[in-house]
Amino acid sequence: MRPSTWLVTLLPLMLAAGCSPALNWRKVSPEGAQAQLMFPCKPDREERTQPGPSGQAVAVRSLSCKARGAQFSLTWTDLGDAGATSAAMRRMHEGIARQMEAQASAPLGVRGISADPEAFQQAFEARAGQPRQQVRQAVFSRGGRLYQLLMQGERLDPEAWDVFLGSVELPP
Repeated sequence: MRPSTWLVTLLPLMLAAGCSPALNWRKVSPEGAQAQLMFPCKPDREERTQPGPSGQAVAVRSLSCKARGAQFSLTWTDLGDAGATSAAMRRMHEGIARQMEAQASAPLGVRGISADPEAFQQAFEARAGQPRQQVRQAVFSRGGRLYQLLMQGERLDPEAWDVFLGSVELPP
């Protein structure tokens, strides 16, 4: 094979391998979430029903996708009562903390969220002896609507988390 033929054959393969973006950020406005945010990949939507704070069924909706070895997700539900969101956010933090080692926490810079000490972001890591796993979680509310933002994987990119969380908008 002549060198020029070899190059013509191999060049498209090399370009295809080098041009596949790992994070392809796009703005998403999930129906019913009353929020906008950026996802690094095309998210899939799921919906399930589970018992709410007073036992009544609530619809829990989520969008999620995987990119660069991490799963990105937004989950939301309308509890119908702003007074119920604080306890629900606390349960979300405690649920992950029972399974993983809690790391640093930080306040949220999301405009339009309800003021609540339970609304914050936190990092988690797998406990000693467990397979490597990292999680970043942010929980917040607006009125009776509860939100959870998650990024999880073996090794997370802090910049991707900053873009993901920083992109959240709760329109008026």
